[in-house]
Amino acid sequence: MWGHILTCAPFFVAHRKENMNPTGIRPIEYKVLIKVDELDDKTTGGIFIPEQHLEREQIAHDRGTLVDMSEMAFSDWAGRKPEIGNKIIFNKYAGSILLYQPEGKPRERYRLCNDKDIVAILEG
Repeated sequence: MWGHILTCAPFFVAHRKENMNPTGIRPIEYKVLIKVDELDDKTTGGIFIPEQHLEREQIAHDRGTLVDMSEMAFSDWAGRKPEIGNKIIFNKYAGSILLYQPEGKPRERYRLCNDKDIVAILEG
């Protein structure tokens, strides 16, 4: 019996789109990992936003891409469930803010929060 479970595990992992999560952080229980959309550092009129104000706005930002989730995430949801790769809206200030900087690339902001903190799926 155990041999069969171990044989199926790589098949399951390959279909979770693990490659969307470069951080090495794997959510557990009912947690999800969201890559937060970065805000532009200047207004549409070309005025640069002060870094301190931009940082506050970025923390409060509520849109991103679902990049990973635990196996238990969304298990008690009825109806449509978000999938890895979906653009989503989540509760402001939800969960923990995580910063990840790939070598030679700019810093990326992630949010580790509960599945219930996702409030909508963006389409189109």
